[in-house]
Amino acid sequence: MPQTDSSNNWLVLYVHRNGEKKTAERLEHIGIRVYLPTVTVVRQWSDRKKKMQVPAVSGLLFVQLPVEEKNKVFDVVGPVRYLFMEGAVAQVPDHEIDQMRDYLTGKGTIDQSQFRMGQEIYLAAFDATGVISKINAHHFWVQLPDSGLTVCLRAA
Repeated sequence: MPQTDSSNNWLVLYVHRNGEKKTAERLEHIGIRVYLPTVTVVRQWSDRKKKMQVPAVSGLLFVQLPVEEKNKVFDVVGPVRYLFMEGAVAQVPDHEIDQMRDYLTGKGTIDQSQFRMGQEIYLAAFDATGVISKINAHHFWVQLPDSGLTVCLRAA
């Protein structure tokens, strides 16, 4: 993730797990632009199935504000800390957030047959190389060793 001073960049914010949606709402309420990447999953109970929107990356939000104002997020309950890379707050360019949105809304797909467990792959949305740690019929998970994140991707 390139480190630049552009106010169009997004900062990577760790938040309390299972509190991503509430934290995003709180931040938006105080005027901070927030992107919470989500995926649709089907959860099954004994009596029914339900489609739900869940965070694509557990415990992570992207916020768009100038780096000088980064502490403003701590005015609400939920944020834990920022992701740092090379001693500075990690920043994701606007176009990479757009690519992530496209992928998560189904405009970008991945052919699962070309991947296998343990394979290293490059994720442009995170500008990082990760290792495939799990594969099932509809998703696969990629561990990003530098940040400690695991990303769930939908297979084509």
